[in-house]
Amino acid sequence: MLTDLLQLDIFRFFLVFTRIGAALMLFPGLGGSLVSTRIRLLLALAVAFVIMPVVAPVFPAVPKSVGGMLLSVFGEAVVGAYIGTVVMFIMSTLNMAGSMIGYQTGLTNAFSFDPISQQQSQLLTGFLSNIGLVAVFATDLHHLMFQAAYESYALFPPGQPLQFGDYAETLGHLATDTFKVGTQFAAPLVVFGLVFYTGLGLLSRLVPQLQVFFVAMPVQVMVGMWLFMVTIPLVISLFLRFFESGLMPYVQPR
Repeated sequence: MLTDLLQLDIFRFFLVFTRIGAALMLFPGLGGSLVSTRIRLLLALAVAFVIMPVVAPVFPAVPKSVGGMLLSVFGEAVVGAYIGTVVMFIMSTLNMAGSMIGYQTGLTNAFSFDPISQQQSQLLTGFLSNIGLVAVFATDLHHLMFQAAYESYALFPPGQPLQFGDYAETLGHLATDTFKVGTQFAAPLVVFGLVFYTGLGLLSRLVPQLQVFFVAMPVQVMVGMWLFMVTIPLVISLFLRFFESGLMPYVQPR
């Protein structure tokens, strides 16, 4: 009897660790390559150990076959990856805004490491991503990520059929919202770029001898950076609101 109980607990713990580990692997600031692999593994084990007694009653009985066990593990990994992907899509809003702002300020050739996308990106994209990530942790909104991972057991109970169609539809709508909100964040700089290049074209027609791009590049960078620094507090504030509203559907109302 004791052997059966231990085997059941180990199997449940492994399923919890699979879902939590898959989600943490994609969470910004926690699953990046800059975080030690050992720390990520210990964090996933600790979170799984804490929530396992709470969510254990929702797990079905241990499958009789190895194929059933592998299918259960696969389902938990898919749900965890889905929760992590939702958070990544929300964070990519700043990547979209930073890329559009970089084009308008003439800083598209300046690159830095972006901890969200885990690759080299435009300077302003990396800057916005870092500021947004710091703001998320400073305002304790990262608790929503863990709460969404925990309460996913109520939305997606273990052992239930995977709703791939619903997952794809939700991510599609979220990608649309991400593009729309990112464009709204960059709207002041987009308007500035439109007016600036229109005036530049008129100036080149009126004074053909003038090297307009040589003269306009410093002005574009200075005015663009000034406008960017003026709008960044509002951008981060709206991003935090979007981050919270994007995760609230996965959190049970209290």
